[in-house]
Amino acid sequence: MDNLNENPQIVELIDTLDKNGLMKEKNEVQSLVKYIGDMEETLTGMLGELQDMRREINLIHNSSLRSKCQNLVQKTENKIRQGFSAVKMMKDNLIKSAGDAMRAFREKGKDTLAESIRAMKIPVLFDKLSSMFHKLSNEMAQDTMKLSSMQSELRSAKGHLKNMGLLFIGKAAKEAEHTKTDKGVLSRLSRLFEKAQQGFASLEQKAMDIADKLRVARVKVSVKENLNRYKAQAAKQKEADYEPDAHKENKHTPQTVGQTTVSQPKTTEKPKER
Repeated sequence: MDNLNENPQIVELIDTLDKNGLMKEKNEVQSLVKYIGDMEETLTGMLGELQDMRREINLIHNSSLRSKCQNLVQKTENKIRQGFSAVKMMKDNLIKSAGDAMRAFREKGKDTLAESIRAMKIPVLFDKLSSMFHKLSNEMAQDTMKLSSMQSELRSAKGHLKNMGLLFIGKAAKEAEHTKTDKGVLSRLSRLFEKAQQGFASLEQKAMDIADKLRVARVKVSVKENLNRYKAQAAKQKEADYEPDAHKENKHTPQTVGQTTVSQPKTTEKPKER
């Protein structure tokens, strides 16, 4: 299992985002990297338990029941493999996108780097993952119901064997023992299916929660950017309004520094004639 946290291109991208103050973009990439790791770990555990269960199913005595269980286990394995296919595709795409983002950054700078991360549409990717695991979880719930029906059939068969025992004591006892063994395998398989269903449901919910958090973070950053832009525009307008007033005050000043005033001669009144 390749750890994305140790991939050179991913490490370089996250470090570059951090150094350039692109915290929102860094958080989105880190959230995706962590989720891919969690998804891979969950699916690996599910597949290991399912393969162990497959060996137990081969011990079921009832051939019809064994065949049905094998088919259900194969369907479950296909679901898990579908999850692994999504993991591989996401890893390959993320590594490629990280390389492309870094090339864009070296050529055009910080703004282009931020645009490259937005172009990955990481919240939308989480939406798709949530939808996929929702579908797989529902399918697992349906398979668990099928197992419950099979367990009911075994209980009915056990009652039939008790009646049959009145005529064929030895055969009934042997068949009852086989039924008991098959019933135990079915119970364990049912618990495994329930666990797989919960695993898919957990991945679904986690993807949904992360998508919501990333969207909220985007809105907060957008609001903050708009507020800062508004403040800058208001400050610029205030400065523009101040300049004409200052110019008007200077215009009405009676005397500027360095200028002299010329005194006008006083007129004398003529003496009155007598």
